[in-house]
Amino acid sequence: MCNPQIFLQTKIPKMPPCKYFAIPSILFFLLSFLIFPTKAAPIYSSHACTDSSKYQPNSTFQTNLDLLLSYLSSNATQGVHFYKTTVGSETPNAVKGLFLCRRDTLTAVCHDCVNAAAKDLTRRCPVEKEAIIWYDVCMVRYSNQNYLNNIVPAVDMSDSKSVAGADLDRFNEVLAGLLNALATKAANSEDEKFETGEVNLTSSVTLYGLVQCTPELSLFDCNMCFRSAIASVPNCCDGKQGARVLLPGCNIRYQVYPFYNSTKILATPVVKSRPSGRSRVEVILTFVIPIVAAMVLFTFGICHVMRKQAKSLKQLWRKTNYSEGVDEIDSINLRG
Repeated sequence: MCNPQIFLQTKIPKMPPCKYFAIPSILFFLLSFLIFPTKAAPIYSSHACTDSSKYQPNSTFQTNLDLLLSYLSSNATQGVHFYKTTVGSETPNAVKGLFLCRRDTLTAVCHDCVNAAAKDLTRRCPVEKEAIIWYDVCMVRYSNQNYLNNIVPAVDMSDSKSVAGADLDRFNEVLAGLLNALATKAANSEDEKFETGEVNLTSSVTLYGLVQCTPELSLFDCNMCFRSAIASVPNCCDGKQGARVLLPGCNIRYQVYPFYNSTKILATPVVKSRPSGRSRVEVILTFVIPIVAAMVLFTFGICHVMRKQAKSLKQLWRKTNYSEGVDEIDSINLRG
């Protein structure tokens, strides 16, 4: 007897039209940017291949340089904003280098910037033994020299928008006061050597400033670097709403919009009204006079310290009965 075969027929549902999937897909795509935001790529500013001497590809110097840049990149993950090191001990092949990240940046941002800058530097300066590169929030440099110049090369960058002529006098005086105040405070800092601040230009316009020096620099060297950068503003960026000056040892920047993470506010400098149409010499003096005053005070401070040291030395010699040496010390003339 034949077993009857039973056939089960399953009804396959119809797929909805594609238009019903379009809206959820778009929403998921948009939400992915909110939940998993993409990191902004580091922004290149400028660079300089500063040494005329070259190294040979695949040489010991290149090996040391590659290792140095690797060290810089890896140490940028350690939560520090400044790091320097040297690879190699023998003169022709030794290379020293450092990175400096803006003090208000997060560790991840600092690392991304240093990593990109290190790679970019070897591309832009493929065989130079000394080079430097600036990005928006970091700087990387290396050299085969024992002494690193902190003032040259210098790069300036300014916005295309200018301050209205009627407001230019006040803008220049407030800007000079802001930058000089920040530079003085940063240079006297024992560790960070980084300051930000803001002042009100008008009831609706605020001027923001930032200065930073490499932490390894002394008070004198940091001051000299800042003053050099500030003094160049009238020549490069007079009347511009925003600008930055980049030096190997320091950098300064100002804008009429917030560009850093800080809540520090400086009091608005007192600005005396002056007749309009000031000459270029007057504008330059607005920046230079505070610089000269600061350097004069610094010089007097050094002379005072030298006098105290000479006096202490003389007293020490008297206590130890070296009477013959006292007459010689009295004859020392310290100029100041």
